[in-house]
Amino acid sequence: MKHQSTINIFVLFTSLFASLHVHSSEPLSGAELINNNCARCHNSRPIQEFSMSEWKVIMPHMREKAHLTGTEVQAILKFMEIASTPVQAPKVLESVNNTVEPREVLTRYGCQGCHQVQGTGGTLGPSLDNIISEKGIAFFERKVKEPQFNNSASAMPKMPITDEEIAALVVFLSPQ
Repeated sequence: MKHQSTINIFVLFTSLFASLHVHSSEPLSGAELINNNCARCHNSRPIQEFSMSEWKVIMPHMREKAHLTGTEVQAILKFMEIASTPVQAPKVLESVNNTVEPREVLTRYGCQGCHQVQGTGGTLGPSLDNIISEKGIAFFERKVKEPQFNNSASAMPKMPITDEEIAALVVFLSPQ
């Protein structure tokens, strides 16, 4: 009887432990990796604090400390490169009515790596669910275009996002 109880407890803990280590088949984005790993030890800082060449020297050292894989480091560096790319005005050759999908915008720029939207995402930044109703459209648009305008220490990177993408996010995040 005692032996059976021990086996039952062992099976229970083994199954619990295994369920904790189940990984999604989809790899985490660079923003999610920063939120889940870097933010555990470091206060949030702007990516622009260091140049890309400096980040490429820093990341191998941090890889060991944070137990990151090479693929994860590359994802973080790719996100940092996107975030540090200057915003360029789009070239308009002709008027094309392409519908911008807001969820694609959130994914492309890794917004949910730091922000929650509809209950999923990171916690490094504030939830975006009520941002429009609480702060207004003008605040949201300016914050996306100039992340440090109201807080010079904000870790939010300036992304190469277009006005059309911002407009799609405004509609998506506005109260219905």
